[in-house]
Amino acid sequence: MIIRFNISNFLSFDKETEFNMLAGNVRRHPEHVMKFKNIKLLKSSIIYGANGSGKTNFIYGLSVLQEIIMSGELLGFSDSNKFKLNPKNKSLPITFEIEFVWNNKAYAYGISFHENLIEEEWLFQLGFPNKNESLIFERKTNTKGKSKLKFHPKYLKTEKSRLLKEVYEEDLLKKDVPFLNLARKRNFKEIKDCYEWFMDGMLIISPESRFTALASIMDNNEDFQKFANKTISELDTGIKKLKIKTIDFDVFFGEDNLAERDRVLKLVNDGEDVPIGDSNAVAYLENGRPVVKKLYSIHESQQSGEVEFELFEESQGSLRLFDFLPLIFLALKENVTIIIDEIDQSLHINLLRELIAKIQRESNLMGQLIFTTHESNLLDLDLFRQDEIWFTEKDKNGASNLYPLSDYDIRTEMDVSKGYLSGRFGAIPFLGNLKDLNWLENGKKAEPSL
Repeated sequence: MIIRFNISNFLSFDKETEFNMLAGNVRRHPEHVMKFKNIKLLKSSIIYGANGSGKTNFIYGLSVLQEIIMSGELLGFSDSNKFKLNPKNKSLPITFEIEFVWNNKAYAYGISFHENLIEEEWLFQLGFPNKNESLIFERKTNTKGKSKLKFHPKYLKTEKSRLLKEVYEEDLLKKDVPFLNLARKRNFKEIKDCYEWFMDGMLIISPESRFTALASIMDNNEDFQKFANKTISELDTGIKKLKIKTIDFDVFFGEDNLAERDRVLKLVNDGEDVPIGDSNAVAYLENGRPVVKKLYSIHESQQSGEVEFELFEESQGSLRLFDFLPLIFLALKENVTIIIDEIDQSLHINLLRELIAKIQRESNLMGQLIFTTHESNLLDLDLFRQDEIWFTEKDKNGASNLYPLSDYDIRTEMDVSKGYLSGRFGAIPFLGNLKDLNWLENGKKAEPSL
């Protein structure tokens, strides 16, 4: 779970900017809060702002940090992604720092890099409730490009471990390689934990992302199947349930698609589950023979009873909902943070509101969900606490700012959506005053209808 994330000199973010999931002094919705030792963390947050205000840049910063750690190199992010509207920033590093909880411990990992060179990198274990933070490792690079490492004393008890430190510094530690990746396979438990969190503890979903294993998980996980169909039936989609049917392998591919059939068959015989057609079908071996499991949606009417539909016949909103179902199920079962950029894309506002309301009511949620949106109709204190609502806006210098609604003293009965649209909280989702668009002057005055 994320505790906080700091970002500076990256895309539209100039000075250090913080986002956090720390619960504030808010009385509403106590069920939205989970405890880790002596701190209270929020189960969800939603980030609002106009297009171009910095929402996606913020999420992209998290994605870049994750990609650097997983790939083990800077991948050219160091110069092209700096804040360019301040000429002084050209000589300054990009810096990310993230605090998170994993395996019942809290960590702070940070990295600072410039001109394809990692200048600093650090990992601390955070002490809760009252202990001080404990250094795991710290890396600093001098003006000659040489990195030095500092470890917790427990990692330097033997001559072998001290020699390994020297080998890292002299030979293994490259200028653009994060030490967290380089040392993940060594006997550093906390470093392994931290790397594992970047791999398994944070999942970032872009507006273009699609879940391609829906048929497989529906067929192989009975708990998910029950959850998905229960959720679909409770939402106003017109769909009663999703249903898996087994289709003979040769029948599915027919005579006109032999090349694709042979390709899939080879993978299946090698023991793989092969998604087919986005997420609506999967091929694998069942009792030693290749089969295709295909997913259908079931509608129901008084005249016809249950009727099967192909998934491609469903609306984009319904298909996007299907993408989200495995994510919500994962957050119910695992200590993960799921981040969805532009959750409102392709989803009708009423369906989206029902979905978020259902998520917020889930008392058994083990993970976290963070959304970005510009859909102001979700700005509702019946859905979110004040400290769960964040805004992005750009200042006069073009730099993005990020701040929570809890910074403002508001009445609990206030219409937050109207306040947002009128600029009450700063993050105005318009380019300017509507009068400046000359709408009335250029447009024809509407005649009253009969």
